[in-house]
This record gives sequence, C-alpha cells and structure tokens, in this order.
Amino acid sequence: MDCPGIVPACSTCYQILKSYLPEAKIRSLWQVLEEKGLPTDLSVKDGRPLAVHDPCTTRHEPGIQQNVRSLLHRLGQPFEELELGRNHTECCGFGGLMKNANPDLAKTVVQRLSGKSTADYLTYCAGCRDNLAASGKRAVHILDLIFPDAAEPDPGARKRPGWSLWQEGFRKMDEHEKIVLNISPEVQQILEDRRILVSDIQKVIHHSESTGETLFHPATGHTMAAFKPYKVTFWVEYSVSGSGFTLHNAYSHRMEVAGKGQP
Repeated sequence: MDCPGIVPACSTCYQILKSYLPEAKIRSLWQVLEEKGLPTDLSVKDGRPLAVHDPCTTRHEPGIQQNVRSLLHRLGQPFEELELGRNHTECCGFGGLMKNANPDLAKTVVQRLSGKSTADYLTYCAGCRDNLAASGKRAVHILDLIFPDAAEPDPGARKRPGWSLWQEGFRKMDEHEKIVLNISPEVQQILEDRRILVSDIQKVIHHSESTGETLFHPATGHTMAAFKPYKVTFWVEYSVSGSGFTLHNAYSHRMEVAGKGQP
C-alpha cells in the first residue's frame, strides 16, 4: 500500500510499532488531532478539573504528553497534574500482566494510584481507564471528551466493560447462547477475577442439561456440572430459575476427570 502512515491511539501500540517497525511513519492520534484540529462545535460542559494520568508507555514520550495537554486546553477542560506524572508516571496495575501474575498486588497498585487525587481522572489509555474504573475511581478517556456520546452523559461513571464484552451480531446464535443466565454482582465479580466468560458458563449448562451429566445437591437444590469445551475444564454451580438459570459459583482448571464417560 505504498507504506502509508500509521496513526495509533493506543500508547502501547505506538511503542511496539516504534520499536519493531522503525521504518514506518508513525504518529500518535493525539499529535494528529492537535495538528488537524478538533470538531468546531465541541465544548466541555463540566468545568471541574480532571487529574491527568499518563500511561506508563508514554513515560519517555514528552511530545505525546504535551499533545494531550494541548488538546485539553483547546477543549477548555481544566486539569491538574498528579504528583507523579509525565516521565515519572506510575503504572495503573494493568501493565506487565500484573493482574494475571499477582492480582492482589495489582489491586494495591491501582488503589494507591486512585488515591493520589480526589478529582476524576483523565487518561488516554483504554487499559488505564478501565482498570481505574474497576477500582471504583471515576475516570474518563480523552476520547470521551472529543467524541462525546449523547447516550452516555456521564462517562466517568462507566464501569469496566468486563471480559465478556463482545456481542457479535448478524449471525445465527449457537444453541448454548440461548441459555438465559441470572448473575448477581457478587458472582459476576468472581467470573471477572477468574477470567471466566459468560459464554463458557452457557456452554457448560447447555452440555449438562443436554446430557444429564450433573451432580445434584438436595440440601441446596443446586446442580454442579463440568465441561471441557477446549483445553480448560469449567465447573459451574447453578439452579433452575424461571425460564433461565441462576449462577451461584464457577471455577476452572486444566485437570481431566479420569474415567469420565466410562461405565
């Protein structure tokens, strides 16, 4: 394609492309927006200052840091600097797969960062924005200000999307996707912490209800079922609820049940 320029909005993508594709012409979206200008009808309605959190992958990119602040000035958005920002900015707890390697440490890191200011945070990294939101901190992405969504007047209150974010359209639903689940916020958090997708739960229940391969606890009325749709075995505790199923617990591992399916 005659070597077109690449414009990443993600600072991690910017760093990877810059490091491993140095022959490409790479400019961040924030540099391009500063050069090309913002929508003429854009105006920030809320004058409360936002605390700017720089993503750790921009720690050595003063140009990008300044691009973002220049855009905030053009938006008329007041902002404040955190104690550790720019080239001393702190990790939000998402980087380096910390949440996978040491979840408790990741929670400590993001909670510490969230406590650096009482103001709502503004960042230009989707991972930072969602991780801060997951900690209970009100946070917005700068694109929430540049391209506001009329259907979401308070983007700072938006929750972290969660691992079961994607909703594919324009295709016939698989049978397991027709399973209706009732999931409490507490159990939903368990799924998030254990990286279990809603679609995985649906597969287990569809398999167990179709084959009758279940364990039943008469005292609780709960059903326990296991299914291995791919390399991981999922265990699900659920009960029938109206036209659907109430989920009580779930976990996964890579063990195999010896003798399963044998007489």
